[in-house]
Amino acid sequence: MHEPKAIARFAILSMAVYALLTWLFPLCEREYAAWFRGTGNVALTRFWFWPEGSVRFLDLHSSDPVGDIRACLPGKLPRGFKPPEAEGVKDTLLLLQNRETPAHFGLLRTSSRIMGFTPIAVLLSLALATPIRWRRRFWVLLWGLVLVHVFIVARLTVLVVNNGFAADKPYALFHPGRFAIDLLHRLDEVMTDNPTFSYLVPVFLWLVVWMGLELWSSLGRNQPAGDAPRQPA
Repeated sequence: MHEPKAIARFAILSMAVYALLTWLFPLCEREYAAWFRGTGNVALTRFWFWPEGSVRFLDLHSSDPVGDIRACLPGKLPRGFKPPEAEGVKDTLLLLQNRETPAHFGLLRTSSRIMGFTPIAVLLSLALATPIRWRRRFWVLLWGLVLVHVFIVARLTVLVVNNGFAADKPYALFHPGRFAIDLLHRLDEVMTDNPTFSYLVPVFLWLVVWMGLELWSSLGRNQPAGDAPRQPA
């Protein structure tokens, strides 16, 4: 059990690190947004089990958003087409395509800060403040970052599936039943519309990684020297 002073020090340090990262975010907002879009393009250009589907991440603050969209589409844009504008923290445009219906496409707006930076900042603040040796803290940070990026890709997947690829749209990839649609709606409300989800999941991931490493370490310390696994003959 950790002493009350250690727990208080951890709480203060984690909040201080999170506050610092949040304060510094405007200085690197454009760079992180570019990283967010670049990573999304790598992860979702081919959409999971549907190779005919793809998601392209575009900059809503681009000087030529129409040109960016046109460059991603095989056909012409509709007459009088106007792309969505940046709104509040929404700085990224998701272009949804189904190669089997090239004349149709979908557009969704999202926020690199809410969807990506906030959960990463929470994970970083917790991992850096964890009261353990720096070597083990490094592994908590590394595995935590891997899992939090998996979480980001998962919530982006739910967003585009619920609002595009599984919706009643001409570019939809599949058409699930009513039960699956209701489940998708609820998942979307929790994972993308609920701001607290960006904080709760990183905390859970940090606990899983930290406790998992602690358990692994304790098992290694308690294993007798004579019980080392034998090599196969």
